[in-house]
Amino acid sequence: MRSNLCTLAAGDPAAFEAEMRARRAAFWDARPFTYYTGAEPHHLEHSRAPLFVSATRLARYATTGDAWPARTATAWAGDSGAYTAHMGNNPNHPWHQDADVYGGMWVRFMEECGRHPDFVAPQDWPCEPGVRARTGYTVRDHQELTVWSYQYLAEQFPMVPWLPVLQGWTLREYLECADMYERAGVDLADMPRVGLGSVCRRGAQTDVAAIVTALAARGYRLHGFGVSLNALRLVGHLLASADSQAWSATARAEGIRLDGCTHTARDGVTPTDCRNCFRYAMAYRAEVEQAMSEAADARARAEQLALFDLVAA
Repeated sequence: MRSNLCTLAAGDPAAFEAEMRARRAAFWDARPFTYYTGAEPHHLEHSRAPLFVSATRLARYATTGDAWPARTATAWAGDSGAYTAHMGNNPNHPWHQDADVYGGMWVRFMEECGRHPDFVAPQDWPCEPGVRARTGYTVRDHQELTVWSYQYLAEQFPMVPWLPVLQGWTLREYLECADMYERAGVDLADMPRVGLGSVCRRGAQTDVAAIVTALAARGYRLHGFGVSLNALRLVGHLLASADSQAWSATARAEGIRLDGCTHTARDGVTPTDCRNCFRYAMAYRAEVEQAMSEAADARARAEQLALFDLVAA
């Protein structure tokens, strides 16, 4: 017999919270891995695939008063653009804004878009050595500032689905950051998503694999920021979602231009590569899906062989 949530909430708040936690867990556990393709705001209007839109791209709509560029029916999520904010030289980057301005910006995006994002990153502090060299702060400082940002935004703008983001550089540091959230009263295992930052610019994918494996073992539904194809092949099965705009960098670096593409430079004449081509973004997405499928098949075969070995023994 299905419980009456209204009656439960009024008579037994603890039972109500437990019931809602179970329902949220069942909902998110039933969802397959989601890959968010990094894209421009106007792509929301016609995309059928989940997109990842950065505050870097969206900020002009908050500062100029322009209307949202498109309505959307597709799933999407929002990024703070923290790495770009730290490594660039734009003091007007939205990440640098006051927390209330930043939170209000995302509220406006949500209202005008027509569909709420799956999650939005707070003003998190990446822990790559290059970023820390710029700020002069320690990993611990970056972690504490990240946790504070999440707490403040979640309290002041509860209508936004803020994403708690784990930051660090070593495995031990990521675990310490998780413990900071827990001490602050944030039950990460109960969250729809937990962001994993500072992993997309690492040379050794085995480091990423070790971090993801340890955090997934805690029951976290992880979102990997900018996780590479090679890393997805290793630990994609342990992630709930990931995003990447690597397609743009790949097109630029390899000079990729799909047959039939007609985009040109600003002169309107010179052909350009597909670095801003949504058609190529979707082609790259198909490569990601294929890589995930191959990884899943490989894991299934390995598990089957292990089972045969166990039975034979």
